[in-house]
Parts: sequence; C-alpha cells; structure tokens
Amino acid sequence: MEATPPAHSDRREGLQKAAEMVIASLPVVGGALQIAFQDAMGRSLIERRERWLTELAEAVNDLRDKIGDYSDAAKNAAFVDAVVTATQIADRTSRTEKRKLLRNAVLNAALPDSPDEDLQQLFFDLVDRLTPTHIQLLMVLADPPGWFDRTGLTRPRFALSSNRPALIEAAMPQFAGRRDLIERYYGALQNNSLVIAPLGGMMTENAAFQPITSELGREFLTFIEDPRKPAPSD
Repeated sequence: MEATPPAHSDRREGLQKAAEMVIASLPVVGGALQIAFQDAMGRSLIERRERWLTELAEAVNDLRDKIGDYSDAAKNAAFVDAVVTATQIADRTSRTEKRKLLRNAVLNAALPDSPDEDLQQLFFDLVDRLTPTHIQLLMVLADPPGWFDRTGLTRPRFALSSNRPALIEAAMPQFAGRRDLIERYYGALQNNSLVIAPLGGMMTENAAFQPITSELGREFLTFIEDPRKPAPSD
C-alpha cells in the first residue's frame, strides 16, 4: 500500500495551516513575514531536490551499460518506486552521508539482481530511520578486521579477555568513554534484527573480531553499497 507522503499528511497539513494562521495574524508584519518565510523555505527545498535529482541522474548514467538509458530505467516500476521513496527521504535531510546511501540504494534497485520490492522498502525505511553513525557501527560489526585495515586505526590489544564495547571504542573514536551511546546505537541495530550477538560479556580477542551481522544486516549493507565501485581484486 502506498504511504501518504509526510509533507501531505492530514496532520502535517493541519499543523502547517495552524502555523500559517498564527504568522498571518501578527500585526502589521504578519503577512509579509509569512510570504518571506514561505519564499525562503520554498527556494531552499527546491534547490535541495534539484541537487539530489542531478546527483542521482549522474549516478544512473554511470550504470547505463547495466540498466540502459533513462527511458529504459523509467519502464522499471520497482526502480520508479525506489526513486520516489528515496526522493521523499532526501527531501527531509541535508546530510551528505545519508543522501549517498539513498543514491546507492536507488542504483542497486535498478540492477537485475536487486532485492524484491518488499525488502527494498524495508531497507529504505532503515536508511530513513537510522543515522549515519548507526550505519557506520553496522559496517564495523560486519568486518572488524577489515574496518581497521581500511581506516588505518590501531587495533586494540587485549591481554586475557576482551569485550565488544572496547572494540567499538577503538573502531569509532567518537564513542570513547561513552558506553551509554554505544548501548543506544547498538540497541537500535538489535531491535532491527541487523546483528545476532549481545553487546556485553567477556570474550576472547578472536571472538571480538568476528563479524556478527545477521543475514538481513549483510543484505542491507550490500543494498546501500555503491554498485559503481570496482570489485575487490583477489
């Protein structure tokens, strides 16, 4: 079932109309203030969407050997659904990292081996609700050794035993000394069935460096990976 775009929901329209009435009722400057605000916001939102669609068009063009030209891609109903869904999410964020994830997801939706439409919608919902920090943490947990190799960060050295929060702090320095934040972000991954192991508990160093993403988590990461990247060499 097609969801009503948040920008046009009854609740959103009601709040917008109420705000418009308050602004318009201000003495003398109310009408002018309303017009100025709507004009400024309107131009900003239009520019945001134009940037998004331009970036997306350029990325789709890079894959034309796999998906054809724009007219060919537009015949793919699932791809059109993906573009509409991603555009609605992109309208609500200015974060470059999230917009890149949305772009990658749209590109993967256009490929012949893309996930089924229900799974695609589930993945778009995850991109919408999770922050880039959630995604980064999931990437760490999917391949801890690879994360340290790619980032150049120093691997933690454990004496007799280790624990996952210490590994996460070493992999994501912004979490240093913030066990509360680690629990919050990790809990969101657990609640969405993206990881299969608890956060706490002592373990061997070897166990700490093992991937713990679920099958769903791995599929999600694949869906938001840029398909234009060359395959890793053996």
